[in-house]
Amino acid sequence: MIIIDQGWTSTGSSGALAAVEAKGPVSQSVLYCECSTVASTQSFSLQTAANSSGPWVTEGSTSLAASATVAAAAVLRLTGPYGWVRPYVNNNSTGQMNFRLIGVR
Repeated sequence: MIIIDQGWTSTGSSGALAAVEAKGPVSQSVLYCECSTVASTQSFSLQTAANSSGPWVTEGSTSLAASATVAAAAVLRLTGPYGWVRPYVNNNSTGQMNFRLIGVR
């Protein structure tokens, strides 16, 4: 059963994206990120917290290699349970990063 199905878009800025609450016990999650082009190396992480005000813990992070003409994608997996979750963009100086989080019970 799907517990979370959330999307975010980051357009050329770094920092935390909006946090969402897990409305039930999440056992497995996948955060998918895609960019149509990557002008410089981009990195992002998946963070969790017990409540919306934190403290936030980085559960995993990865980067997308620079290429001006090639699309890039990356996936982070997370085992629950957790209360709140959000992507954190560590380096997005250019371009659009699209995120989708799917979590199941």
